[in-house]
Amino acid sequence: MPKNKSAAIRFRIIDQCINNKRHRFPSLEFMADRCSELLHTDVSTSSIEKDIAIMKKPEPVGFSAPIAYSKTEKGYYYTEAGFSISELSLAEEEWNALRFSAQLLFQYREVPIFSDFRNAIERINTRFALGLDTDEPEVNRFVQFETSNASNGQLWIDLIFSAIRTRRALVFKYENIYKKKISAYQLDPYLLREHRNRWYMIGWSEERQDYLTFALDRIIELNVTDNPQKLKKDFHSGEFFQHATGIMEGTGKPVKVELVVKGPAAKLLQLEPLHQSQVLMSQKGDVIKLSLNVLVNEEFMLRLLGLGPACKVIKPASLQASIKSMINGMLENYK
Repeated sequence: MPKNKSAAIRFRIIDQCINNKRHRFPSLEFMADRCSELLHTDVSTSSIEKDIAIMKKPEPVGFSAPIAYSKTEKGYYYTEAGFSISELSLAEEEWNALRFSAQLLFQYREVPIFSDFRNAIERINTRFALGLDTDEPEVNRFVQFETSNASNGQLWIDLIFSAIRTRRALVFKYENIYKKKISAYQLDPYLLREHRNRWYMIGWSEERQDYLTFALDRIIELNVTDNPQKLKKDFHSGEFFQHATGIMEGTGKPVKVELVVKGPAAKLLQLEPLHQSQVLMSQKGDVIKLSLNVLVNEEFMLRLLGLGPACKVIKPASLQASIKSMINGMLENYK
């Protein structure tokens, strides 16, 4: 088998070209161009010829690949139907899907609870010779994935997940960035939730007699206790955030909100609603009227402020007053 990584990748590319049903009987020139494109280097037709010769050799030098040249079609093909140097022959779309999935999983490679995913990727590499490298040129050239911040609290995920599964309480220290102090908490954890590339823990606080949400990146210390959780029957993970537009606690009562939105923002909100309850009440040109049934909290108000002058609150009056107060506070910063 090839020791050179570039050669190994060329073998896989050649294999894909020959198995490509959309471009049957690929020529040396076609395969050389394909290798050059994916490897970002010039690959000659003579190199492809040599690669094919090696692929046709018996294992362990080659793959015993039954490659032949068709004079009629002026290209190469496998004489054995369904042959591939990989044990699994995949369509190009399936290969791309695997590359994308591997790249996404790689974002969480350092999180202990997700380590099995990395092992799974490595097994795929070995078994199917996919070469799912995190530096995969075809993916990184055209797609930029969001990368996880090393300080976003991922190190606590494993312990919290274990506590949820074994129904154990947690004790931890938490930094409140608004009050600028560190406090100790005990919590019965119920749910881990990712929101905008940050992780949060939701659980019941016996001391506060309420469900609380904690950002994992603000946890200073965390330990699992031997105390069993006192499970509450009113917690349903699928319903807890049904009226929320962010990550803040979802136990409040939802409010009917009416908005008027104009311009490009109107189209944007129709494509990407503020909430699943959003309903289009009316439309006149580029001006729309929307209604939502949501929790009105700081997160929701910041979403509205983000729309700037394109959005106007019609109801309720209390939300109107809150938005006005926030705008006036912003104006004070520029006097």
